[in-house]
Amino acid sequence: MPPSTATSPSSSPSPATVPGFRIRRARRGDAEALASLLRELGFPDGSDTQTVHWVTSHPEIEIFVACDAQDRPVGMISLSHRPQLRLKGRIATVDELVVTEAWRRRGVGRALLLHAIERTRVLSVKRLELAARGAQGDGLARFYQACGFIEDCVVFHHGGMEGQRP
Repeated sequence: MPPSTATSPSSSPSPATVPGFRIRRARRGDAEALASLLRELGFPDGSDTQTVHWVTSHPEIEIFVACDAQDRPVGMISLSHRPQLRLKGRIATVDELVVTEAWRRRGVGRALLLHAIERTRVLSVKRLELAARGAQGDGLARFYQACGFIEDCVVFHHGGMEGQRP
């Protein structure tokens, strides 16, 4: 999938394009920027280069970054997809979505999410899910709802696993 490019403010942006940035696949060289974005998301350890290389080369995980004019990542979305028995097809999950503070409320998060939604259509995904922490506020829930998501379940996680956020 080619990278998205910016449009002029007077034109109607497509789902993956908004003025001032472009969306492309993450690359191995983005490891430091991805770690920084993950820290902004609330994961103090971020990530490491080895994990970024593993994830960016995994066939069922895709990371897209929104980049500024100098090709520096200012936001990211990671999307995992896999076959699922009960759906008789593929399910996808937005694992992380984050935009750096200075670029928030400029359409970057929406563009990343719409880019991922379009990618799931290409993959013929039957269901797209994302999990958001309740403590993140109603604004985030309204954002996801405005992007077409419906709140329909509660996610539990096992507390005895390493690397999980409290």
